[in-house]
Amino acid sequence: MIFDSIVIGGGVAGLFSSYNLSKNSKTLLIEKSKIGSGGSGSAGAFLNPKISDSSLSKLINSAMIFSRDFYFSNVPQYIHESKLIHIENGEKFILNSHVADAQNILNYFAKNINIVYLNIKNIYFDGEFWQVENFKTKNLILSTGAISDISKLTNEPYIKIRPVWGERLDIESQTILTESYHKDISISKTINGIIRIGATHFRDILERESSNIEQENFLKKALKIVNLENPKIIKSYSGVRSASHDYFPIVGKVVDSKKTVEKFPQIINGRKYNKDNYIYKNDLYIFSGLGGYGFSLAPYFGKLLAESILNNSFLDDEVEPHRLFSKYIKKSENRI
Repeated sequence: MIFDSIVIGGGVAGLFSSYNLSKNSKTLLIEKSKIGSGGSGSAGAFLNPKISDSSLSKLINSAMIFSRDFYFSNVPQYIHESKLIHIENGEKFILNSHVADAQNILNYFAKNINIVYLNIKNIYFDGEFWQVENFKTKNLILSTGAISDISKLTNEPYIKIRPVWGERLDIESQTILTESYHKDISISKTINGIIRIGATHFRDILERESSNIEQENFLKKALKIVNLENPKIIKSYSGVRSASHDYFPIVGKVVDSKKTVEKFPQIINGRKYNKDNYIYKNDLYIFSGLGGYGFSLAPYFGKLLAESILNNSFLDDEVEPHRLFSKYIKKSENRI
């Protein structure tokens, strides 16, 4: 069977790229286990605004505004608004914030997507189409997160995804919180009798077990931020998220480093070339590296990625994979 696009990976990035692509093209999402089986399904899904003036903070805040409005338009029952008390460097900020119901949102949008559950072992380009097991597609989008080695799937060493381990606790307490809090960790207001505590706190770890001692220490951190009467951990979630080394998401076309260097050999001596000059893999795209901001970024960049594929255009330079190639090839030890 031939598709216009195949998306690999059923986390929040893969889901929203599939959702947007399927509006205008024949699209298939392939997931090996279940939707949200990794870090996406276990996310606290805090849509907390960033307070710094960095370009990354501006990007996250712009995407979050879009995503917040998207959730309110489509799944208002799964997004909860609150005031956020953000404490940083001893200073307190009062902001507007939201908390999303991660797994419920994933399940809702998955209902309208063509999904096949399959452990993929065979991917190759046959000269015209990408062959993914028994399926063919013109466009292939890799949204496999941190579990899968994307550099091997793309055969491009400049694309490196680092795993970031996240944890979430669901807490019952006699204290009813009417506001959310953030100071290194995020604490939600009381939602349907539950307070959520979430954080990203282990880097470069693919798998680990969350211990009772660790969960209790996590709760102790929360109690230093806000008083909770008789808190009780009723459930814990944990999972690995995909992050880039420069913290920006990785969204767009994949540069063919070997062919680019062959065509422009002076690039290894520092000569600069425009992204339009680079040679790209045949209709191969990546959507990954969202870190702890998956539910803030994915609806926004899923829409932009679908538009760029359908229009054969680029996204902003700060998120496109070509930025990683440009940095990679500057280092003498990486020159091909």
